[in-house]
Amino acid sequence: MNKNTEFTDWVASIERGDCGFTYVRFFHDAPSWVRNEAINRFGKGTVFLPPRQQRRPSNSAAA
Repeated sequence: MNKNTEFTDWVASIERGDCGFTYVRFFHDAPSWVRNEAINRFGKGTVFLPPRQQRRPSNSAAA
């Protein structure tokens, strides 16, 4: 897996707001580097919403 795929695996939702803000919601068990990566990608206008769910296991982990 590359870094982009790993980042998107931790993201539950991303929405662009009207005033230039980006609202990001991660899964509950996301590591701290994911938050730093979101700030690098979307800038200072990044708003972090509280997590609502656990990440679903990937198909390879379930096998």
